Amino acid sequence: MKKGFALIGAGLFGQRHAQAYQRHPLVDFKYVCDLDEARAKSVAETYGAEAFTTDFNEIMADPEVMAVSVATPDPAHRAAVVAAAKAGKHILVEKPLATTVEDAEAMIAAANEAGVKLMVDFHNRANPPMVAARDAVARGDIGKPSYVYTRLSNTVAVPRDMLKWSSQSSALWFLGSHMIDVVGWILNDKPVRAYVVARDGILKGMGVDAPDFHVATVEYESGTVGVFEHAWILPDTYNTVKDLKVELLGSKGAIQIDGSHNRTMELYTQQKGTFPDMLVPPFGPNLTGFVLDAVVHFVEAVLFDKPVLATGEEGLANTKIISALIEAARLGQPVQLPR
Repeated sequence: MKKGFALIGAGLFGQRHAQAYQRHPLVDFKYVCDLDEARAKSVAETYGAEAFTTDFNEIMADPEVMAVSVATPDPAHRAAVVAAAKAGKHILVEKPLATTVEDAEAMIAAANEAGVKLMVDFHNRANPPMVAARDAVARGDIGKPSYVYTRLSNTVAVPRDMLKWSSQSSALWFLGSHMIDVVGWILNDKPVRAYVVARDGILKGMGVDAPDFHVATVEYESGTVGVFEHAWILPDTYNTVKDLKVELLGSKGAIQIDGSHNRTMELYTQQKGTFPDMLVPPFGPNLTGFVLDAVVHFVEAVLFDKPVLATGEEGLANTKIISALIEAARLGQPVQLPR
């Protein structure tokens, strides 16, 4: 029997949630909610939702809605998440969970008090090369990880044109939250200390009050060192909207991930190198794969009472770390990271 799901926030990633709900055979897609009524109507019609609204309280009052996705702008998750929890709805919220520790803690408290599931959409945990890297590290294929390099950046069109709220965020929040989460998940390790540098000027010249980039050096409990680069100023002529690279070096081998173009993982050990010999382009105009898979994971966690992909507590830890990295950049000196 189908169960009711609803979407709050019908922007770019909200539409990916809508796409997953439309396709899932056990989902009755009830509502799309957005402050922009025309967009709410358009997304509801495109993805087959039964109704649209500009007031999420209409969704909360409907007993047929079992769960909601919250894909509002990053700083604006709290109101919808807390309302959903109080209404007894399970919640999938886009990453980062919050841009303040206070908001994150309030959302977790509301979900715990109501006894509902709260999943943070760290969808790179469902990204096949990231999963393969985690498995390889767990098997000991590369020995003890010693160094991780990761880069996730966007073209300048993202903060300038796509995100109307980019001045309330940064590349570190929007992109770095992904990579801090997935690297810790791959390593099964916790960051303890960081030094961060940020610069601004280019975006401010375009009317966006956000740093151009952050570069962070992060030490982990195990002694592994990671470097994280996140920029919002790649030129518009770049051949993809995002640039994603990950490299892990260990005592016995290395892993390289290209998440921008061929979306593959290469594994090199002392015995052999394994790498893909075929590039697979996307098929058709719609985004498919792991982004939708993460939403499907939430649906099945709700319907079959399974664990979620990333918990609210993991989202809180991520918010604390990103907040500390931003403070480190402001101070211009190393900081201890919250445990």
